Amino acid sequence: MEQEEYCISVGEPWNFESQDGQNVIKGYIFNMKSDSCIVFKSNHYLKFDDVTGNILILTPRYKESDFSNLTRGAVGVNGGIFLGKYDEKLCENELEQNIKFEIIGSIRKVENSI
Repeated sequence: MEQEEYCISVGEPWNFESQDGQNVIKGYIFNMKSDSCIVFKSNHYLKFDDVTGNILILTPRYKESDFSNLTRGAVGVNGGIFLGKYDEKLCENELEQNIKFEIIGSIRKVENSI
C-alpha cells in the first residue's frame, strides 16, 4: 500500500531549495502523534546551515489550528529538523526538545496521492 504524499510549501527561509524545487519539501506523514504534532519524513535529506536530516517535527503555526482536517486543505506549520535517531516511543515533548527550528510554511496533501 502506497503512502499518501504531502507537500510543505516553505515560506521561511525565503530562499530555501531542495531536490523537490524552490520552497518545496515533499514526503509523507511518518507518524501523527496528535492533532498538534506530526512526524514528517521528506523524500530527500534536507540541509539547513549546520544540520542535515529527513525527519521534520511539525506543529500548527497558529494556536487555533490543528491537523484534524489536513486532508481537506493546507495548514500553516512551524517545523524543526529532528536531531538524533528517531524513535516512535518518544513523546511530543521529547520530540520538540530534540529539534532545531528551521521552517515556517504550510502543509497539504498532494492531489492524486493514493
